[in-house]
Amino acid sequence: MTSEAASGRRAAPIQSRWLHFAALAVPFLVVIVAWHGLRGSFPAFQGGDEVIHFGIVRLAADRWPRLLLGGYGAWSGPLVYWLLATFSLPFGTTLGAVRLVVTACAWGTCVVAYMIFRDRLGARPLDALGLALLLAVSPFFLGQSFHVLTDNPTWFFVVLALERCLAYVERPGLGKIAAFAACLAAATTMRQISIWLALPALVAVVSVPGDRRQKLAALALLALGLVPLAMLLVYWGGPLPPATASSGAVETPVAAGYRIRNLLLSLGVTGVYAVFLVPGAELHAWWNRVRREGRWAVRLMAAAVVALALVAVGSLGTVTSFLTLVSRLSFPTVGGASLLFWVFVPLGALVTAALLWTRLSDVRSRVLVASLAGVLLSAMANPRWFERYVDFPILLLFCALALASGLALRRSDRERWLLAGVIAVASFVLLL
Repeated sequence: MTSEAASGRRAAPIQSRWLHFAALAVPFLVVIVAWHGLRGSFPAFQGGDEVIHFGIVRLAADRWPRLLLGGYGAWSGPLVYWLLATFSLPFGTTLGAVRLVVTACAWGTCVVAYMIFRDRLGARPLDALGLALLLAVSPFFLGQSFHVLTDNPTWFFVVLALERCLAYVERPGLGKIAAFAACLAAATTMRQISIWLALPALVAVVSVPGDRRQKLAALALLALGLVPLAMLLVYWGGPLPPATASSGAVETPVAAGYRIRNLLLSLGVTGVYAVFLVPGAELHAWWNRVRREGRWAVRLMAAAVVALALVAVGSLGTVTSFLTLVSRLSFPTVGGASLLFWVFVPLGALVTAALLWTRLSDVRSRVLVASLAGVLLSAMANPRWFERYVDFPILLLFCALALASGLALRRSDRERWLLAGVIAVASFVLLL
């Protein structure tokens, strides 16, 4: 036996996907054990909303198997409450049982993300595991994994939908689009804003070669995936369930109507994750292109300047801190806005513009960039903005874009991933 073959055999267990699935469960198991089977309350932002959502789950359990379609006083769609009630019903729909169901959804989300990285984007197994673990410990994901909240159960179907979309790009087939449509229907009837998933799916169907009949059939399946949401909207008479409390949001004059504030804040999240996840070789290629092509540089700077100007005119309103997890710290302010806004909002606009200009030739990257655009635009639909609405999908998409870049990842890239994970874990220390 050659030394190479022996080395490959020894490395095989380390690359086992089942071992990696188990590794992804470790962060969740640690919290479950440390918090006494989730009978204790794990610190999380907006964890206080759990009381409302758990009450709705109990109400859904009382009416099971009928769906609770409205009048429950929350923005989320009815399917999330029905699913949580269904899977916790054998255990009495206790608070601990429903929390464990949410935790299982969170672990499943990371497993599917790992499959996207490894199987759809061709990442090395350990790279796929590292990025999936980064998702698992990301502040707004881990914190929501141990409370009865609607975020992480929805993310499971969102990530599963993206996996099916990328599988369609790899090898087109109506069965994959049908599976995507089912996940789309589930995600949008859990959180209506998940409708942004339709944009990358449309891009995939249009971009992949195929005859006209197949494309029309695929588009018809996508339309069917939106029918449940459309029926809900008609039944509700609007985008939110009836008897939902007013958001009480106060919008600045510039932001009114177009939710520019929400877009800027989401661009800020984009800027943060770009620092950690855009491959170094890609940054170098962008810099070289800026030096060679003045017109391209102008396009990028235009996006950054517009974002900066909107911050300057006060579109952010009274928001005083961008990184909610470290909001206890006092950041310097310039013109009434945190210095973090002045840095990360234009950076996010610049990176988004660069991705739009450079990543549209490859279909996989085109789908991912369309997803990023969809997330950013969908943030404008909410009356209010919370970082947890966009944090996880933006992080997921930047992880995927790093792998789909086609560039060799360097040691420095992986060190930045590690740094991001360390910062994420350290953020929780501030809360304990």
